[in-house]
Amino acid sequence: MRKILLPLSLVFLILIVSGCSTKREYFEPLNPAGKIRYDGSLPDKIIDASRNGATLQNGQVITSTGLQSVQLPEGFLFVNSENDRYIGVNACGGLIIVDANGTRLYEKKFDSTVASANIKDNILALVFADNSLAIVDILSTKELFSLRGDMVYAHDSKIALPYFLKGLVVFPTLDGKIIIVDTNTHQVVRDIVVKSEKFFSNIIYLDVLDDRLVAATKNRVISINPTSMAYLDEEIKDVIILKDRVLIFTKDGKILLTNADLKVLKERKFKFAVFAGMIYGEFIYVVERGGYLIATDLDLVSVNIYELPDAIDTFLFTTKDQFFYGDKYFKLAKK
Repeated sequence: MRKILLPLSLVFLILIVSGCSTKREYFEPLNPAGKIRYDGSLPDKIIDASRNGATLQNGQVITSTGLQSVQLPEGFLFVNSENDRYIGVNACGGLIIVDANGTRLYEKKFDSTVASANIKDNILALVFADNSLAIVDILSTKELFSLRGDMVYAHDSKIALPYFLKGLVVFPTLDGKIIIVDTNTHQVVRDIVVKSEKFFSNIIYLDVLDDRLVAATKNRVISINPTSMAYLDEEIKDVIILKDRVLIFTKDGKILLTNADLKVLKERKFKFAVFAGMIYGEFIYVVERGGYLIATDLDLVSVNIYELPDAIDTFLFTTKDQFFYGDKYFKLAKK
């Protein structure tokens, strides 16, 4: 068999052309409406962030209401807060609940790392990294419920919180299911599959509005009411539930406005945009990873795009009117 030898210059040309063909393209709006500047500095940089808050290097936390004075012990990361009670976890299975003064209200080391947690009154609901679930009474320290789920091999960093709903705990699992537990009998009353797979199938979003539950994995959104269930398959980055509609943000730069049954009413596409976070209230503000803020109304009719001070390459956290990144922040002006 003959061997075909290519000139070295041709090999280099092939490599260059091949490299160019896989070059990533970036979101670059032609005429940004303006530039945003930081309003001030944080006491330290953000070292971890989730949908529910962020942790600073010095242990302080940021919640949906902004920067808090409370500090978690070294090695603990913020998970969630409720009525001035702050939940922190570490990589070794430790969980701590402190009040606004830093007083320890509850502390325990579990056999598995806590992936997600929520608290109501004295009832603590837990999702563990091994896909097991538990309900604990923090006053008696008694375990009221436990369930070991199927093994998962990898999960997305976005993990939804357990949700307390009228005598029920709605658990998001790491294998794409919703497990609903009665808090009186501590029995499973319903098991709903959103989209269950072994890799990166965890529930990344879970919320309830009126009689409707909306949940999502990275590949599917479902909307459930007492009489029906609808679903929509997309590569999902985030979800926002509104009064009678749902906003879905996709990994390929689309914003989908749907009705309660996930029928698409309107779509806006931002070519090459990579969504990194959302600020929403009267308007929707989408943080684009290249360093832009996309502003739109709730009907996706009008759009303005602003330049951020930085491209986004590390942790950020947003509230309804604030943006925190690195060790800086800005607040949206109220009109």
